Amino acid sequence: MILNYRKTMKTRSQKQTEVGKLKEKFPKSTITIFTTFAREGEKGLSVAQMQELKRALRSLKQSEYLIAKKSLTDLTVKDLNYDGVDVFSMQGSLGVVVGNDDAYSIAKKVYEFSKKNQALKFFGAYFDGSFLDVERFMEMAKMPSHIELIARLLSMLKYPLSSLAIVLKQISDKKQETSDQG
Repeated sequence: MILNYRKTMKTRSQKQTEVGKLKEKFPKSTITIFTTFAREGEKGLSVAQMQELKRALRSLKQSEYLIAKKSLTDLTVKDLNYDGVDVFSMQGSLGVVVGNDDAYSIAKKVYEFSKKNQALKFFGAYFDGSFLDVERFMEMAKMPSHIELIARLLSMLKYPLSSLAIVLKQISDKKQETSDQG
C-alpha cells in the first residue's frame, strides 16, 4: 500500500483569515517579538517546550506565541507600516510573541525561557513604534522589572530617611538629657 503524502496548501480565503487575525493582534500588542523556534540543521523546540512557552506567556495578560508563515507575516507587517521589520531576512521557522501586558515583563519572560531552551532565538521586536534589533531587545529583556526598579528606588529613599530619623532621635535625646540636668 502506497500512501500519498501531500502538503495541503491553504486556500486564499484561509490565508486572508490568518492575515486578518495577525492584523488584529499586532496593533493591540504592547510589544511584538520576532523569534525562531527551529532553524535548518538544528534541533528546534519540542512540542512540550512549545507548550511550556505558551503557558508561560498565558500567565501574563493576553500574551501569546503565534506561528505564522513568513509571507503572511510580511503582508501584515507591511500593511501595518512596521518600518524596519524584514521578515524574509529571519532564518528558520518564524514565531511571534504578541502581548498586551507590560512590554518589559513580556520581554523578560521570553528571555528567561530562551536561557533554558537554546532553540528559541530572537530577531528583534517591534516596540513603541519602532523596530528594536536583537542587541537592543536583549538590553530591554535583561533590565530589571518595573516592580524591581520601584523596590530599588524605595530602598534607596529609605536609607537617608532612616538615617535622618536616627540623627533627629539622638538630638532629641541629647536635648532631653540637658534639660533634665538643668
